[in-house]
Amino acid sequence: MFMKDSLLSLKPIQKFISKVGQKVKEYFGQDNSCIVCLEDDGVFYGKGLWEWISKTKKNVNLIITDREGKNLKEEAIKGRKILIVDNDIITGKTYRKIMDLMEEKKEKLKIKDIKFAVVCDRIGLADFSVESYPSPIDWSLENLDSIDFKILSVLAKDGRKSFVDIAKITGLTSVGVKKRVERLMKNDILKIKGLLNIEKLYSLSANIRIEANEKTVERLVKKFKKSPFVYDLIRTSERFNLILSIVIPDLKRLSCFVEENIRNEKGVKEIEVSVGEIPIKPKLIELPLSQKEIKNLIFWGEL
Repeated sequence: MFMKDSLLSLKPIQKFISKVGQKVKEYFGQDNSCIVCLEDDGVFYGKGLWEWISKTKKNVNLIITDREGKNLKEEAIKGRKILIVDNDIITGKTYRKIMDLMEEKKEKLKIKDIKFAVVCDRIGLADFSVESYPSPIDWSLENLDSIDFKILSVLAKDGRKSFVDIAKITGLTSVGVKKRVERLMKNDILKIKGLLNIEKLYSLSANIRIEANEKTVERLVKKFKKSPFVYDLIRTSERFNLILSIVIPDLKRLSCFVEENIRNEKGVKEIEVSVGEIPIKPKLIELPLSQKEIKNLIFWGEL
């Protein structure tokens, strides 16, 4: 039986411990550890977890800090495994701030590891959580801070930039940069891949407007989505209900492309083609994924 003044007698704490308690205990193992409670709501769950885990593990510190980590007691976390506890993660702003702060102190304080536990995780950042719900808002620019934009800017200029180099520019640790890049990629904000300079291979571009029935448009979209050299593909509600832009080596190949890949499709009613110079933007496009695609795209065979 729990004492009446024990947090362990409260159902929210019992639920929290039943879902994350054993995982946290396994994470701590035999190491000296510290539970860091974030004010205000994280204190309730952090203290309850500490009360429970202290029954069997005595080398666990408990500290409380504000959501900026300004009053963090460094001696209490030095040389230990850290578990940060909060009530929920909604936009991830608090998570990023406190985790980045810990990463900055990790080497200096010889922190062994850092993890995060919450009751409700809305965007999938926590290491341990009781439940998760879809975020009430779509990802937007408001979810990115100045450091995120700085990382995106650096990688836009050179996608091969190392985490160490980016860390020097942003002021983060290389681990902190790595976690931010992984988060940006996980949320489909950032993708890092090889690109092809189209000016080196092609001399012309073409804008092709297609009028077709809905089933044919579906087939064409599926076909052209596989081609990285179709650098623009748009459905419209107008008469020409599919518009694509391609790069080409010459007019002969353009004619071949239109005849073999569009005009022969049943359901195509009309086609209009405009030819121009290599696009001003973009100059770089995605690489083909296989040798077969490369061969097909070079010779404008079947896509």
